[in-house]
Amino acid sequence: MPRVIEYTDPVEGCSGYLVYDREDCRLAAGGFRVQPGLKVQTLIDLAERMTLKQRVLGINVDGAKSGLDYDPMSAGSEEVISRFLTFIAEELNSRYSMGCDMGTRFEDLERLAAGVGLRSVKYAVKHAQGFSDDEYFARMRLLDAPVGRRTLGQRRAGHVVAHSALAAADSAGYLATGLHIAIQGFGNLGRAAAESLVAEGASIVAVADAYGCAVHPRGLDIVSMLEHDQSRPVSEQTSKLAWLPGETLFDLPVDVLVLAAVENAITPEQAATLQAPVVVVGANCGLSEAAEQTLNERGVLVVPDFIGGIGGSASMETLFGPEILPEPHEVLENVGLLIRELVIDIIAGSRLRGMTPRQVALDIAAAAPVAPDRPPYGISPYSRASRRPRGNRVASAASRRSGLIASGENL
Repeated sequence: MPRVIEYTDPVEGCSGYLVYDREDCRLAAGGFRVQPGLKVQTLIDLAERMTLKQRVLGINVDGAKSGLDYDPMSAGSEEVISRFLTFIAEELNSRYSMGCDMGTRFEDLERLAAGVGLRSVKYAVKHAQGFSDDEYFARMRLLDAPVGRRTLGQRRAGHVVAHSALAAADSAGYLATGLHIAIQGFGNLGRAAAESLVAEGASIVAVADAYGCAVHPRGLDIVSMLEHDQSRPVSEQTSKLAWLPGETLFDLPVDVLVLAAVENAITPEQAATLQAPVVVVGANCGLSEAAEQTLNERGVLVVPDFIGGIGGSASMETLFGPEILPEPHEVLENVGLLIRELVIDIIAGSRLRGMTPRQVALDIAAAAPVAPDRPPYGISPYSRASRRPRGNRVASAASRRSGLIASGENL
């Protein structure tokens, strides 16, 4: 059962909440959102989803979420956030590892935390992992280190989306070099995914945002587009000669479609005619249940959102899990390897058991062991940081762990 800690701001009167989905592990992690009209049930659902992500990875972390029912653009938002951070200070120091979410930025949260005497909004990791202050802060500083055109912190979630797409395409028989990919959304997540995909030799032939779709059959100049301010429409970041309506994205004969923008991005009607044989969902709730079912029935390979969007949790494993302080590029490279093994495992299990990737991933999460006496990070069977013996990736480390593939049971 979830545990909810409620808060009422003494000045503005707005409501705030910290939700722990479970209390099985010494650490719980999840983002903090500031959103007008935010309901506690939304945070309860999101905290449950965070637990799912941690269990799929096989790490000793529970899900959590926190938030304020408040407009982040209001003049008093920083004061309201600061008071909420003060209210949950004990949780931040002992069990709750806070990240950013809708209406917040991580660097702002860290700054505001320091202003009320907190060492970090992720300081609970230090205690749970058994780090000294020096070791904890050395690892946290890696998030600000440049890797390519942006920092590790800016790239990690999109990098996982990209390597989810590459692993799914590989499983479907496509090579990374020459892979034709379309991306819906060119904000933080979409841009970071595009940078990593291009680095692996893939061609981004279409990018869509809220204003329309940029298309080039031989690949857009992503390097040039990444130099532009991301607040500008894609139409202003590339040639308008290749400018089409946004829904065109779903009619293109691409190898992989990446959803990195909004909820329920594809209608069931669009799913019924979508040409892409592989869909990777990076945005939370990027596909409705009905649209995903339609794609599954048509034989489209779908990587669900709690896998494609697992970058925050997965990168914490490769940042905090290694015994020796990693280099920034190693954190990024290792999280790419981790997600590739996870996605290949899930797809292998899907084919062997005649189930959708979502069903296999849910079974892996449900069967994941919890070891509250062990540190949260460094034990994922998919990570190089793990001290466990590594197995044959095609045989599915996580599925063997749950006994599903080894027994051949269709649970």
